Amino acid sequence: MISLLVSLFCILPNKYEITCESRSIEIEPQQIESQDYLPLKPIAEVLNINYVLDHTTQRLYLSGNGHKIVLIPGVSTIMHDNFYQNIPFSTHLISGDVYFPAVAVITTIGGAFEKLVFIKEIKEVPPIHKISIMTRADSTVLKFSWDKSLDFDVQFYPGRAVVEIDGKYTTKSQVKPIGAITSAEITPFKTYTKLELAMKDVNSVLERNDEVVFYYKITKQVKLIVIDPGHGGIDPGAIGKKGLYEKDVNLDLAKMLRDFIEDSLGIRVVLTREKDAYLSLKARTNIANLNGADIFVSIHCNASAQSSRERGFETYFLSEARTDAARAVEARENASLKFDGIEPSDDIISFILHDLAQSEYLQESNRLAEFVQTSAENVLDIPARRVNQAGFYVLRGAFMPAILIESAFISNREEEQLLRNKSFKKRLAYCMFQGLKDFIADYQRRLNN
Repeated sequence: MISLLVSLFCILPNKYEITCESRSIEIEPQQIESQDYLPLKPIAEVLNINYVLDHTTQRLYLSGNGHKIVLIPGVSTIMHDNFYQNIPFSTHLISGDVYFPAVAVITTIGGAFEKLVFIKEIKEVPPIHKISIMTRADSTVLKFSWDKSLDFDVQFYPGRAVVEIDGKYTTKSQVKPIGAITSAEITPFKTYTKLELAMKDVNSVLERNDEVVFYYKITKQVKLIVIDPGHGGIDPGAIGKKGLYEKDVNLDLAKMLRDFIEDSLGIRVVLTREKDAYLSLKARTNIANLNGADIFVSIHCNASAQSSRERGFETYFLSEARTDAARAVEARENASLKFDGIEPSDDIISFILHDLAQSEYLQESNRLAEFVQTSAENVLDIPARRVNQAGFYVLRGAFMPAILIESAFISNREEEQLLRNKSFKKRLAYCMFQGLKDFIADYQRRLNN
């Protein structure tokens, strides 16, 4: 029986621990051509097998338990019990010892001598020396101190934030809340450190090399719009009867809409994805928040499992679904949570609506949806259905007016064919653009009164 136990302990490569029966040893690897190599002499001692290196012929002889291996450094073929066998990488002679690829130690060496071998990669977790909170002008700053810059992730929610740092906090003291941060809890784990922050009067966040800045953004002018092409990568979204993928249509529409906005309004646009790549629903809204977006638009294609005759364009904002049709769309779009290991449920919907950052922007999101839907009535030849509301996870936590557009029914053969047509997609994008343009003019006028 042969087993492999691999543990990846975070950032910096350190040693491998080799265990066989009651014997164990830690070995420092050598990296050759992006692969980790381990010296065979100490491994042979742990496995209790014979190790003989003939320096004249540069052949290594390993024997024990009725088996024998002969290998030559620089050659990726070995002889095992008079049979030749290829291994993934060549061996190397370094400082009088033969180094063997770590990935093949268990299968090749352990397997040949019928030894139960465990290998564990031990990686050193870099330290975080200090975490502090301070105020700077009207902002509240979370500051880190470390020897070498570490990666960290900020998840920003209404009234709270979670920061995870790829390092170990070396002190036991908690940080003192100040400014907009009302409480802070630090939890050290083996491979990272987690901070949970509660805060007030904050709607924007800015990440820098060694700090996170929280502040309240007062918008007087729309300067940035984040457009989210729904689905992508392993998540195809809805699929038409003729094989058209929703994820591809969404990306085309998003790029066309971006071009209309940038060319005609001069407003900066960020796409949550620029290519066919998977992105979690949480990450999409987080991109809007971290960039301080003024408007968030998530683009999708509609689909109906009940009827292939359903047609038309509709626009949603985040609130409780009021119709069975809206709940069906809600369920279909939230189904992408499965790709993150989250099972969509009534509890998830309740959580979305309970934690409703959109309460501050609920009216503006409704207005934005109305402007886009009115534009659809004026521009499109397909039915303009109506403005609806539903508990979409992708809109949860957006600190700005946010809508989800269902551009047409990919489950309808006629509309699927239209969605393949570039000129129709341009008309859809123009319809969205015109609605956004009208909303922005009205929004900025009211903001500056």
